[in-house]
Amino acid sequence: MIAVVAGAVLLTGCQGATPNVKTSDIFVAAPWKASERLEYRLRNSGGQDVGTGVLTTRLEGDRVVLGQSYTEAMTPVGAPPVRDEVTVTVDAKSFKPVQGTRMTNGRTEDGKAQVTRTTWTYRAEGDKTRLATSSERDGGKSSTGELTLRPHFYDNESSLWFWRGIAFAEQYEHAYVSANAIDRTQQNVAVRIPQRETIEVPAGKFETWRILVRNGRAVRTAWISSTPPHLIVRWDNADLIFELTKFE
Repeated sequence: MIAVVAGAVLLTGCQGATPNVKTSDIFVAAPWKASERLEYRLRNSGGQDVGTGVLTTRLEGDRVVLGQSYTEAMTPVGAPPVRDEVTVTVDAKSFKPVQGTRMTNGRTEDGKAQVTRTTWTYRAEGDKTRLATSSERDGGKSSTGELTLRPHFYDNESSLWFWRGIAFAEQYEHAYVSANAIDRTQQNVAVRIPQRETIEVPAGKFETWRILVRNGRAVRTAWISSTPPHLIVRWDNADLIFELTKFE
């Protein structure tokens, strides 16, 4: 299966220890005023197109529903297409997660379709929050699990929205806890803004904040437009490079 899956897109699979940094709640305010749709091309490190991605934002009262959809660029003849669909619901003001779902339509080694479904919820218990997950794969075993989260957490799958709501400034440097429902893990993530940069992508030329995201020894880079609604213009996670092609 090619790596146009949400887990590969964001912060899973990083090597090295969790950064030993002080964490805090760093989401300030949402930069979007209405629902939106952002489209991306996905390329590998060699510059080849490997897929497309769509991010959607939908406002529902005091909550925001965040959608991700990824599709491979080319499907072998007679094989089912690889697709990955993720939805995360968060509180509109704090961006704290409520629940999420993911459905991966992949292929086995012999080319047969294989669907994996994962759901998760966040449950407050006194001054703690527990993340409960359930996953099942066609033709395989199902599994469930729970994780007690450290303070200052946000859902890993909301990252491409969450980073858009921080207090942008040169030399900004803060950290938070990323809760990964797919792997049932949590880790500290440090965010630093070294500078502004002007970059060009298929959607046009943008003045951006260059943001370095570090967990463990892995450092990845996002370029976010410097003015609201602070679009994710480019995202380089070392395996895939997202480039904005259209927004509305």
